[in-house]
Amino acid sequence: MEPTPTPNDPTPTRTIPSDLRGQADLALRLKDAWPATPQLVFLWTTAAEYAPKAVDFEAAVTARETAGMLRPQVSGDLRALDAKMEDGLNYVKGYIAEKFTKARAKEHYAQFGIVTYHDAYILPADQGDRLKALDKLLEAIKATGLDSRDYGVSFWKPLRDAYATATGQATGTAQGVTKAIADREPLHDYVLEVLQAMLSLLDAQYRDPKERAAKRRELGYLDEFN
Repeated sequence: MEPTPTPNDPTPTRTIPSDLRGQADLALRLKDAWPATPQLVFLWTTAAEYAPKAVDFEAAVTARETAGMLRPQVSGDLRALDAKMEDGLNYVKGYIAEKFTKARAKEHYAQFGIVTYHDAYILPADQGDRLKALDKLLEAIKATGLDSRDYGVSFWKPLRDAYATATGQATGTAQGVTKAIADREPLHDYVLEVLQAMLSLLDAQYRDPKERAAKRRELGYLDEFN
C-alpha cells in the first residue's frame, strides 16, 4: 500500500494506471529511465532483467489490442453474409419446389445442405458446418441444373468464398486473443510488481518530497495518475 502523503509533500505519491495500455507505456518509460539511476536496486530483480520483460509485456498488450479491434469488423462481416444467405436460401427453396414439386421439396433439402431446426429449414448455424453445407449447396445447384438461375452459382460461390475468409479471420482473431492473454499474464504480474515496488523504493531512498517527486517523473510516473 502506498504511503499517505503528508501536508509537507506537495506532490502526492504517483499511482499506477489501472488500464493495461497505461501500465505498458509506464513499463517502457521505466525501462528507459531506470539504468540512469543505478542506485535503485532490488535484491530480487535488476534493471537489465526488467528491460526485456517490459518490452515483451507491451508487445503482448499491443497484440491483444490489435486482435480485439478486428473482432467487431469480422463479426459484422459474418452477420452481413448470414443475412445474404438467409435471403438467397428462400429463393433456392422456391427453385427446389419448382423442380421437384412443393409436396416433395423437403425430401431434397439435405442434398442442398439444408437442415431442420425448430421446424425451420436453414443452413447450419455452426460456422464449420455451414461452410460444408455451402459446398453441398453449390454441388446440388450444379447437379440439378439450377446453376444459371439468379440465385445459382454466381450468387453462392462468391458468398461461400467470402464466408470462408470471414470464418478463418474469426478463428484467427480468437486464437490471437487467447495467445496474447496467455503471453501477457505472467509478464503482467512481474511488471506490475516492479512498478509498485519502485514507488516504495523511491519513498525509502528520496526523503525530500520535491526530490522524490522529480525522480518519480524522471522514471515515468506521470502527474495525471495522482
